Amino acid sequence: MLLLLTINQTEMEKKSFAQNAFVCILASIVIGDSSVRIANRFFTNGVSPIVLAVTVVAMVVSSTIFSIVWYRKEGKGTIDSSRTRAWFQGLLRYGMALELCLLGWEKIFHLQFITPIGKLDNPFSSFSLNDHLWAFFGQSYSFILVIGFIQITGSVLLLFGRTRLVGVFILIPVLINILLLDFFYEIESGPLALATILFIGVMYFLLVEYDRLKTFFFSAKNELPTIQFKSHAFKNLLRLSVVIVPLIIILTNKRLAPYVYSKTQLPKGRYEVKQLSMNDKNIDIRDCRDSVVTMVYIENDIVFQYHEVDKRLFGEYIYDDQMKQIKAVWHYPLNRNDTLKATVTKTKNELIFDGTMGSSKIRMELLKTDPPKYP
Repeated sequence: MLLLLTINQTEMEKKSFAQNAFVCILASIVIGDSSVRIANRFFTNGVSPIVLAVTVVAMVVSSTIFSIVWYRKEGKGTIDSSRTRAWFQGLLRYGMALELCLLGWEKIFHLQFITPIGKLDNPFSSFSLNDHLWAFFGQSYSFILVIGFIQITGSVLLLFGRTRLVGVFILIPVLINILLLDFFYEIESGPLALATILFIGVMYFLLVEYDRLKTFFFSAKNELPTIQFKSHAFKNLLRLSVVIVPLIIILTNKRLAPYVYSKTQLPKGRYEVKQLSMNDKNIDIRDCRDSVVTMVYIENDIVFQYHEVDKRLFGEYIYDDQMKQIKAVWHYPLNRNDTLKATVTKTKNELIFDGTMGSSKIRMELLKTDPPKYP
């Protein structure tokens, strides 16, 4: 029995040390980072990344040393651990609120999601993932305002003991969204690291309330009436139907045919028209008339683009790989009733369409090209 008590006490001490060290180190990182970010506003050229890195390392080292000292004093009973932990939790909450409010005010005062007007005129395909993200969110200032005020509101609620948990629940979806956007849209490592640290901090305050949340979500009495079924299996099948029925509906969508069914397709891509002839008459591609096809886009649909960007034909196509033939029916503009019927010759990066477009004979030589890149 004495041995068991000793083992349990040792495990509790290790757990206490780990928890204390965690909040101590995390609070020091957040406070250090927020201090450098604030100082960054008062330097013309900004704070060097090296200064930021050195500051974070110094904070981690100093907080680690303090955690060890804290552990030893706790063993001797010469330090009030609860009060010390409360101080570091307070510092962590304050640092997180400071960081999130700073990001919120940046959104409100047009310091985030700004894309130069000149860049917005570049082709969509020339944008990086980061550019796509900023251009998309930057198109609605009202939405940015909502996100900014949600961040600030959650941060303020985090500072009060009675509303801390409410602030946590507000900030968790916000930070998850930021994390996913930063990761999948390849935002630079700095913002991603900051979002990760803030998310870890929010989850820490969520887990601190584990017992209370467990009671609320799993042990508290359910006030909603329960629907009774004779068959428990049928009840579960009915629940599962909310996933299965929409899936069946989606799988019947004909646009999924290339992915789900065995529909043969032409190689997807962006094709530049190298040579064009109509009714056996060669047409100069450089001719600026809007009747000259310049680009062809092949994906689930086929798109013909003319010299005017606003003039495009959108159509559904069927390709017979055995006969090497394509048939396309235009569904936009609505008044285009002619169809494309052609034999297709495929090489490594080229396609040749030889057939008819409505009542006209057509021959097109297409070269697969990459989208244009802009600085």
